[in-house]
Amino acid sequence: MKGAFLIAECKERVYINLPGKYRLPKGKVLQCRRLIYGLKQAAHGWNQMFVKWLLDYGFVNVDNDGVTFVKNVKKGDESVSKILLSIHVDDGLAACNDKAMYKEFIAAMSKDFDLSDSGELKWFLGGKVEQDRENGIVRLSQEQYCNDVLKRFQMDDCTPVDTPCEANLHLAASDSPPLDKRNAEVVRNYQQLIGACMYLTCFTRGDCSFAVNQCARFMSNPGPTHISAAKRILRYLAGTRSLGITYRRGAVDPSLLSVWVRTAPNQLSASADADHAGADDRRSVSGWAIMLAGAMIAWSSKRQPVTAISSTESEFYSVSQCALDCVYLRRIMELLGYEQTAPTHIAQDNNACIFLVKGSGMYARAKHIDTRVHRVREFAAGDKPEVQLYKIAGECQPADIFTKGLPRVAFQRHRRTIMGE
Repeated sequence: MKGAFLIAECKERVYINLPGKYRLPKGKVLQCRRLIYGLKQAAHGWNQMFVKWLLDYGFVNVDNDGVTFVKNVKKGDESVSKILLSIHVDDGLAACNDKAMYKEFIAAMSKDFDLSDSGELKWFLGGKVEQDRENGIVRLSQEQYCNDVLKRFQMDDCTPVDTPCEANLHLAASDSPPLDKRNAEVVRNYQQLIGACMYLTCFTRGDCSFAVNQCARFMSNPGPTHISAAKRILRYLAGTRSLGITYRRGAVDPSLLSVWVRTAPNQLSASADADHAGADDRRSVSGWAIMLAGAMIAWSSKRQPVTAISSTESEFYSVSQCALDCVYLRRIMELLGYEQTAPTHIAQDNNACIFLVKGSGMYARAKHIDTRVHRVREFAAGDKPEVQLYKIAGECQPADIFTKGLPRVAFQRHRRTIMGE
């Protein structure tokens, strides 16, 4: 969309000066009638106006955030034509199963907005998209972005390593220098490095999530150990620049097959794990991944907000957060037309946690756990549960990659599972 922020009307009274050497006549002022770039309310005003246009055109917002929309049109032969639209500021992705419907949509937008249709998706927000329609394969990667990051931090000729962090990595605040000896230039470079890596982990490189998460804890005062760990991430990226996420039509979560759990295509599955008291402050680390079409579509590696007093409690926190996102994605999938006919299976390697979720006693040991965490019990109860936990062996738990540093063999095994390799 061209000049998006200049289209919406300015509802507030905002006055501006003429640029450069130009001056207004005495007693005259300029008032904005439309939003302009630089105003705090410009992005919000544009989003409100565009979302209203989409809703008037017949779209339905499926995530309540003004990001993802769908329009369904039933035909005489009972088939359904649909357009899926996802917007990011003034960029958008559209998918449609009816070319005539798509052309009509673009023509209607062109009457009200100055837009350009780039055709089949190949690049989006720095990520490369490769599509094989015949075999039903979609692959997302960020090789060019990796090259730019490595060159920016002068690591493009470094020696690659097989894992983004050492096995059983535990960074500590005691490795940070005293505050009065902190080097502002070192801190700024460290923050830029970790920020660049965070964008990778949020888009296609979830295999680096744990390592980046650990380094990000010391953004304000990194020490030599933290800087070394951050550079190791770049060394890992140097050896896996072309690695990406591969989705395959009809594929299912490989970890389900390892325990003979059957599920239909287009059904969500997940795995959740935790590393109990692994940090220097004894906080546990939660990690989970939600899978679709043979690879992860959502993932997280995050330190828990409270100190868990047992491994069961730390696993319970992780499963609870995973279940919340599973329920959210189930509702989006159903609004998009992909009904979830069975509960979303969540892999868990802790028997006590599974019993706790199922409500098989153990209440006395869990009464101190925050009430909101127990919501997962509601999702797993009733005649039509939305999630269902199943036991998986610890060495087969793919979410382990998000909770701790792993040896090379285990890391690469779990990476193949979550990335769809």
